[in-house]
Amino acid sequence: MASREKTVAEIWTIYASFVITFFLFIFMIQMVKPAEKPVTPVIIGAFAFAAVSYLPIGATLRKRFLNGAVKSLRTDPQDPKGLALWRTGNILSFAVAESTMLLGVALKFLGARWVISGLFFVLGLSLLIWWMPKLEIYPGNASDPPTPMGTD
Repeated sequence: MASREKTVAEIWTIYASFVITFFLFIFMIQMVKPAEKPVTPVIIGAFAFAAVSYLPIGATLRKRFLNGAVKSLRTDPQDPKGLALWRTGNILSFAVAESTMLLGVALKFLGARWVISGLFFVLGLSLLIWWMPKLEIYPGNASDPPTPMGTD
């Protein structure tokens, strides 16, 4: 398997693992059944601030790495440096999305209701879906239409 196809397969496997953890977190909470108790609004606000702060951080990191990858891979679709940048950008964005879900897990174990902690789960899964791995390679001429990676 060529380096490009191998990298795509690796990233999709890692992505699937991150998506599966969403369901595993919910399963774990259902099995443990943490007691609901009042959580101070300050704690909920701090967790919400952290989750919202992750959005620009994740978007910036993803854009920085993926833009560098596209520049490298536009000239050479097998460029190891470009593939490494693409891999790093994706993994970092998956980790940011997962972090928002972990905040929901922590809130649930602190006693928050599902209505509150569930928002963190929804945000995390939404980010994972939004930041799904994609790589378009522009062969040769920039005026040529993009070819999605792994389909040629």
